[in-house]
Amino acid sequence: MRFCNQCHRITAGEPLFCNFCGRTYDLKLCPSRHPNPRNAEICSECGSRELSTPHRRVPLWLASLLVVLSRLPGVLLFAVTVLFAIAFVQMLVTDQRLMFQFMLVALMLGFLWLLYMHLPAFLRQLLHRLFRRSNRDDHHGH
Repeated sequence: MRFCNQCHRITAGEPLFCNFCGRTYDLKLCPSRHPNPRNAEICSECGSRELSTPHRRVPLWLASLLVVLSRLPGVLLFAVTVLFAIAFVQMLVTDQRLMFQFMLVALMLGFLWLLYMHLPAFLRQLLHRLFRRSNRDDHHGH
């Protein structure tokens, strides 16, 4: 799955071009489909001057914000789990009458971890692919 920064739509699979606006993803392609960096003027393999137009780059501030936002739910869930574990141990030592309520909270936390690990996997993969392609393009540009 690829996200186009130009038209803001997702194309399924590993396409070379956006299905909606026709732009390429973080590189330029000649008519022979040779990959070139986004700042290329001529194809490095065949010399063609007919290169595709890549979609626009994600601004650095937005890329940083997306990384923080993608990590934030996991960090918050981890903090809540640690706090719950401390409260659970304290409850076991002091007052065991709250055991049932703590077990319900533990089940909810387990369910949240399950959701966190499985549901947003496609979002994490999408973000990883976006950042990996941006970094790879930066290295080609020198």
